Amino acid sequence: MEKRTDREVVERTGVDEGRRRLIKAMGLAAGGVAASALVPDKWVKPGARLGTLPALAQTSPVLGTGDLQVTVTWNTDCTDIDTWVQEPDGTWVYYFSDSGPTATLDVDDTDGLGPENIFVAPGTAAAGIYKVYVAYYSWDCDTETEPPTVVTIRITVFDGTPSRVQRTFTRNLTVADTGDTLYEVAWVEFPAGTITEKSGTTIAPASLRAPK
Repeated sequence: MEKRTDREVVERTGVDEGRRRLIKAMGLAAGGVAASALVPDKWVKPGARLGTLPALAQTSPVLGTGDLQVTVTWNTDCTDIDTWVQEPDGTWVYYFSDSGPTATLDVDDTDGLGPENIFVAPGTAAAGIYKVYVAYYSWDCDTETEPPTVVTIRITVFDGTPSRVQRTFTRNLTVADTGDTLYEVAWVEFPAGTITEKSGTTIAPASLRAPK
């Protein structure tokens, strides 16, 4: 499959893929609000809609693990799915803010399949609930609309210990909307490490979304 050029993508979706990737890279390098301050207002974040999620990605990168590990893969190689985790104190960890009091986004994939990974190091989980979400950020495929994408979310607690538990969930996403819509996956409660599946959607707080 031959991918469209950046110019063709802009003409079709109003999104400059090069700028999108730079925005995300800047977010990972500078973190949250500081990164967004570097982005000119005229840089429009990619318009998307929603997606579908399965597990075909190779997990070749070294992925952080510990008290909690959230690893996300998906079945389309020209889409950008994002992983969001809200910590017990309300802090969001995602591509624009890659670390919180306990959680860290150590792998962010922007061009398909994954993996993405957010983890909490051994012995550092805060008491309370970690909320896990996924979002369909954008697509750069040889199609007129975003492809339905099957996302697979693997949640592991207490990796490397006798208390290790792992559960796998899937979400079918069909609309890319630059990550404005967050799809609930699960709540993970500590200190017990209880994993409870959740369904539904929520809107990402306006202050956390990419510059419009």
